[in-house]
Amino acid sequence: MFQYERFEALLKSRGITKTHISRCLGRSATLCQDWKQQKSQPSDKQLREVARILGTTPEYLRGETDEISPDAMSEEMEQLLTSLREREDMRMLFKLAQDASPEDVRQAVKIIEALRRDD
Repeated sequence: MFQYERFEALLKSRGITKTHISRCLGRSATLCQDWKQQKSQPSDKQLREVARILGTTPEYLRGETDEISPDAMSEEMEQLLTSLREREDMRMLFKLAQDASPEDVRQAVKIIEALRRDD
């Protein structure tokens, strides 16, 4: 069964909004509220997409495992997102990165860091 508390904690730690999740799933903004109130549960397809966006697994979101990250790359992604969130010069990029894949974010951060080294 979907663990809303885990979902909400990951949203907060990743800096992702419920509105963003709803949009990515092509659904209304009330979708996440329905999950919270247990009016509905995410479908398997929705759960896989939410897990991908949050850098975790469907199994974690269902409470079947306590391992948040599916692999070491997710930990790297989390560090990159933290860097984006905390560094003033990267905040704009963080806003853009919310719709990007983990690989897109890694590449963008590497480009920016390379540019900074050239200054």
